[in-house]
Amino acid sequence: MIIHVSHKINNPEVFWKSAQDNLPNLPEANVQRVIQSLPNADMSEASCLWEADSIESLNSYLRSKVGDTSNETYYEVNTANALGLPA
Repeated sequence: MIIHVSHKINNPEVFWKSAQDNLPNLPEANVQRVIQSLPNADMSEASCLWEADSIESLNSYLRSKVGDTSNETYYEVNTANALGLPA
């Protein structure tokens, strides 16, 4: 499943350090990969596309890696109507 995540980041230094440390270890814990990450200029927000088994498994993975350094909103992408997704 492809999942869009909107990250509101309250500690950018810790959040992005965790991303650098943990993303190379994917896949793990029902999370296959991050497809795209689009941070804003000051790194306090990001829109990301992920591939994971479920929103619940992705949320669990993120909480275990970034703790309370961010808050997220999620939605499953309607891949049949999306444009530009990688194969």
